[in-house]
Amino acid sequence: MKILAINGSPRGTQGLTWHVLERFIKGMQEAQVEVETIQLAGKKIHHCTGELACWLKTPGQCIHKDDMEEILASMKGADAAVIATPVYVDGMTGLLKNCLDRMVPIADPHFEIRDGHLRHAAREGSPKRIALVSVCGFWELENFDPLVAHMQAICRNMNAEYAGAVLRPAAPMMPYAKLLHPFKMHAVNKAFEKAGLEFARAGKISGETAAAASAEIISRESYIEQGNKYFDKELAKIK
Repeated sequence: MKILAINGSPRGTQGLTWHVLERFIKGMQEAQVEVETIQLAGKKIHHCTGELACWLKTPGQCIHKDDMEEILASMKGADAAVIATPVYVDGMTGLLKNCLDRMVPIADPHFEIRDGHLRHAAREGSPKRIALVSVCGFWELENFDPLVAHMQAICRNMNAEYAGAVLRPAAPMMPYAKLLHPFKMHAVNKAFEKAGLEFARAGKISGETAAAASAEIISRESYIEQGNKYFDKELAKIK
């Protein structure tokens, strides 16, 4: 079994998204599956220009010759995928959206009805299930709702099962929580790994594990206080 992990954070391995995804990958590897990781940061991916040549002129092949060729080949050869992104303006990063827009070649243009809704058919070899990993700078879990709804819709269009999500609110606190709240942070990190293990073994993330990954590590009041102190400190440097 092969699982493709795509990190859509512009910060690559230096970001908080990677902190979570790396542990999710560790959990998947415990299940003895093959994991391929793609960091979109630094990749050259042209935006989709909408000619639909990948459907009507060169079926399954995009006209743009860039790093997306490699990504599409990996996507077509994966049994499952995990998509990771920080929340940017209530959704995924532009980097990730651009990548997903370019995945039109893995779909077949012909219409079909699935679950009472008109869809495009999926080509053979595309992932059968997809999980989401995301971090957010806000404290409330509902800040992920638009992103989750979008990812669920993408899965329906790709004829893939939505396998659940690991969502980490108040993510900027994670580096400090290791020192201030070590037991809480350890439990959260273990939940990230368990989610990866569950995804690889059972094909989905349990509600219990998802809740543990999102568990509170600091009160909202303390988060606001600490966050504003940090912003004031950084802004004072430019005065």
